[in-house]
Amino acid sequence: MVRFKKIDIFWLTILLIAALALRLYKIDTPLADWHSWRQVDTAAVGRNFAEGEFNMLFPRYDDLSNIQSGQYNPEGYRFVEFPIYNAIFGALYKYLPVVPIEVYGRLTSIFFSLIIIAIIYYFALREHSRTAAVGAAFIYATFPFFVFYSRVVLPETTALGFSFMALFFAYVWAHAKHRASIVLLVLSWACAAASILVKPTVIFYFLPLAYMFFIKYRFRMVKKLAPYVFFATVAIPFIMWRSWISSYPAGVPSFEWLLTSVNTFEGRKEIFFRPAFFRWIFHERILLLIMGGYAAMLPVLGMIERSKKSLLIPLITLGATVYLFVFQGGNVQHDYYQTVILPALALISGTGLARLLKKNRERPGVYI
Repeated sequence: MVRFKKIDIFWLTILLIAALALRLYKIDTPLADWHSWRQVDTAAVGRNFAEGEFNMLFPRYDDLSNIQSGQYNPEGYRFVEFPIYNAIFGALYKYLPVVPIEVYGRLTSIFFSLIIIAIIYYFALREHSRTAAVGAAFIYATFPFFVFYSRVVLPETTALGFSFMALFFAYVWAHAKHRASIVLLVLSWACAAASILVKPTVIFYFLPLAYMFFIKYRFRMVKKLAPYVFFATVAIPFIMWRSWISSYPAGVPSFEWLLTSVNTFEGRKEIFFRPAFFRWIFHERILLLIMGGYAAMLPVLGMIERSKKSLLIPLITLGATVYLFVFQGGNVQHDYYQTVILPALALISGTGLARLLKKNRERPGVYI
């Protein structure tokens, strides 16, 4: 297991500075870029918190129509994810109104993206190698798709930040020897609960989170109370939120189609395990849009690379893959749904890069 050294502080600092610089480019541009309609809806909730009643139980936006839920919504309720993300940048704008609210929204996403980069570096370093760590963090820090969706006014990056903080604290707890490590487990619980409140789709990263208990206890975990209490209680805030919003159906958008269907100019079409799903996700999105063509070889190499330390990175990748196949409709309809798989894609690509460079050292050849 590779330890964190001064050279890692150097590399991580360089990568974080580069990531921040790229994400701050034209930070004050209006919300008129890709998926502006979704970003504006998200920003409107934060703005209404700042300018009206700051009540997180009643998030409101500016759409009073019946388009989202099928019912007219005269109160403008926006009952989707619990508005932690909106409340953060809404509070910043309310009490420190020095920049426009969309800038605060972007800065919030950027902040959590930098946390994700640091944790990706740590996991890749500890589980594979320094080469994999630099490669994985570099991909998340600089690739255009990663950069764009790390600075949009959308909740996905914040949810991923909480999710990976939960994984980080659980990872440190699983390897800790002292009793004070219970604090780490509590922090992991709080971040995990927040992550599914901000965006429930990150629940697929609970698979590697459960694996942390296996690392700690091995097969004795089935007799331990901690994992049962952890996962039973971490869902309570989310269940309470879903129960609360069920009383206001006009503010709850339709979501059933996210599993199997896409909306087209001819109406709703079934895409569940159709050839078009595989073309759109694995060719158009992952191969071309996210990895830029040639770099798509890296996650392929990463998947065949044997894990040196544990199953953490393979399980993170598995969780992201299961997410793609569960929400097939949503992932084909909107490319921002692939934001959830980006940390896994960066990690597996980093290990693939390490494998490629190692093989090239063993058998010098020509990069094509």
